[in-house]
Amino acid sequence: MSDSGYVKPDESTVDKPLFYGSALVTGLIVVMLLLFPDGGKKLLSTLFSFCTDQLSWSYIWATIICFGIMLWLAFGKYKDVKFGGPDAKVEFKTFSWVAMFFCAGIGTALLAWASKEWHFYYTSPPFGVEAQSAAAAEWAAAYPVFHWGPLGWVIYSILAFPIGYAYWNRREGGLRFSTACSGVIGEKNTKGALGKLIDFLLIFGLFGANATTLGSGTPMLAAAISTALGIEHTFMIDVFVLAVWSVLFTTSVALGLKKGIKNLSNINLWAVFILCGIIFLVGPTAFLFNTFTDSVGIIFTNFFRMAFYTDPISRSMFPQWWTVFYWAWYWAYAPYMGVFIARVSRGRTFKETVTATLVGGSAGCSLFFMIFGNNALYQQLNGGFDFLAVTKASGADAAIIGALSVLPLFPLILGLFIFTGFVYSATTIDSSAYSMATVSSKDLSPGHEPSVFARIFWALVLAGVALAVMNIGSLGAVQTASLVAAFPILIFAAIAIWSFLKYLKADQPHLKQPSPEGAEIESFLVD
Repeated sequence: MSDSGYVKPDESTVDKPLFYGSALVTGLIVVMLLLFPDGGKKLLSTLFSFCTDQLSWSYIWATIICFGIMLWLAFGKYKDVKFGGPDAKVEFKTFSWVAMFFCAGIGTALLAWASKEWHFYYTSPPFGVEAQSAAAAEWAAAYPVFHWGPLGWVIYSILAFPIGYAYWNRREGGLRFSTACSGVIGEKNTKGALGKLIDFLLIFGLFGANATTLGSGTPMLAAAISTALGIEHTFMIDVFVLAVWSVLFTTSVALGLKKGIKNLSNINLWAVFILCGIIFLVGPTAFLFNTFTDSVGIIFTNFFRMAFYTDPISRSMFPQWWTVFYWAWYWAYAPYMGVFIARVSRGRTFKETVTATLVGGSAGCSLFFMIFGNNALYQQLNGGFDFLAVTKASGADAAIIGALSVLPLFPLILGLFIFTGFVYSATTIDSSAYSMATVSSKDLSPGHEPSVFARIFWALVLAGVALAVMNIGSLGAVQTASLVAAFPILIFAAIAIWSFLKYLKADQPHLKQPSPEGAEIESFLVD
């Protein structure tokens, strides 16, 4: 460290109790689940059922309340407040900024679910609708857009405000979930055992959430590669997919935020536009557009019914298995996304951040469902490809590729699909590893990066856990364990938001005053 206090990004040290403690506890939980899969699955299933059924109202109300808070931040008296203070300059261009947080939150799981989610609703629709009817098809096209739309992005982005404000504006400490709670729990607890627990929840939640991403994406990409090469889909193909991913995201996260993650995210977004554009042009274009337009109308007409649906009388469990599950999955991701969005949003106003995440994020997800989901639905309804029969016989991964195989230019589409799939999950995992390294770093000053060792360590651990549980077949248990952690995350998220609102009220007379440390940080960011 120089006299000026400058620290090179790769010289930051890890918080050893949190760093090694998180790795050890998570490893022990995974080992226990692998050694005692039946007992572990039963316990986790009971806990998860309790959280998603008996506590379903809490996820629903929390999401709606946070939606209202974000709208208030975008259009209320604090809309022009910048992360970093009024003198803060934007660190990343808008395209790269949006690309990074979109790719950080949405991995290859979106490619998989955009292609297959509709068929679950088509065969088991909500609200007592007849299965595989015209009405079921309409709900099947609309519900995925709802689940991956503004309310989902509310959960993804709400914690960026308390975390980013505490880090950039208040200089409360490191870029951590626990730091965002300091206004309520106090500095002593933030740096003590309670703070370590809060940050551990972020790291543990990411393991299961990313296991879902890799678990959804790996078999799908392996099926695509098998089709392209004309070979049988085996576990070794899955291992190959994970190995390529490991090289991609380890290299990206080692290069850092600006040279690695930003560039890979930019490449990913352009690849997505090209892939979707080709399918849109050679596929059933009118059906894609018309069905998406109809879905938007259904969502607008039934938004509050869908948002508050718990079905306590007929007990179909549709909202628990889908909407509440999604909200819990997103809440498991929320602290990580809050850390990452906060890190890349210096110089952005609250209004810009709300608009970019809710509108940009929702629009990006909607594009996937309009293209991939509606194409698969069209092929099912019009006899181009029997998605349901192939799913039943060979699995959804084979059906996803099959729905694309009937399109013109399939070899080109398949090649782009494989490329996009690899890059997509790589951008999610490298962002996750970066955030885990950030949270587990000690005294990380604004603008500085966590150590290369910490970044690579977490990237490799994420890949290793995914490979281990896929081999044993206990992926679902790890996913469920992480989603069970979503409820305590929800509690601490409420504390973080409360702390944030207290800070805003206390700082209101000074919000337009330049930051005393702004010049030093700007110099670092420019360098």
